[in-house]
Amino acid sequence: MSVIKKAAQDLKYLLDRGYNKKTSLNLVVNRYKLNENQRNFLQRYVFSERDIQMHRSRLLSIEKISGRYIVIDGYNVLVTVEAILNKRNLVRGMDGFLRDTSAIFSKYKFDENTKRALKTIILTLREYNPRFVLFIFDSQISHSGELASYVRHKLNEFGLEGDARTSRSADKEIVDLNQITITTDSIIIEKVDSVVDIGSIIHEKQPSEG
Repeated sequence: MSVIKKAAQDLKYLLDRGYNKKTSLNLVVNRYKLNENQRNFLQRYVFSERDIQMHRSRLLSIEKISGRYIVIDGYNVLVTVEAILNKRNLVRGMDGFLRDTSAIFSKYKFDENTKRALKTIILTLREYNPRFVLFIFDSQISHSGELASYVRHKLNEFGLEGDARTSRSADKEIVDLNQITITTDSIIIEKVDSVVDIGSIIHEKQPSEG
């Protein structure tokens, strides 16, 4: 059995018995002498059985966004879709959500990968005809204002009703709005009523290799 598989089993054991995730993760990482990438993998892959069921109960099919107001966890979704398009750093968590494992949010760069991912997201959303989409970006990350402006331009260009803005408390604002939310952030998933995993939809539509 691989080290990472043993670590995942130990972490799941602790979480299922009610231990704090951060404390349990630190314990497992130290025990198996894991690196940062392995830690990120475990954090996004392993959940308690209680949390797995909670997350799944909030998950909607993307068809449900038709005619609805949608809130998008901007950086979370962009980073995930970039990883999908570039075929890197992905894990499907025990809860079924597809996640990026690179943990690059604070170092995020607005570049051609961003533009490609954003176009893919908007075109995917447009297929399902939401009434309005709101992208929310963490204002603490560099160039967030420029990115929000670019998103507004692209929404208009592709004929999708919506807006984009920055927030000093993006997660709290997303939770307070409590609309159908597009995210894979477990903290947000646990605090809103319904979520959509758009990354999984986009991933399924990617051409297979070979």
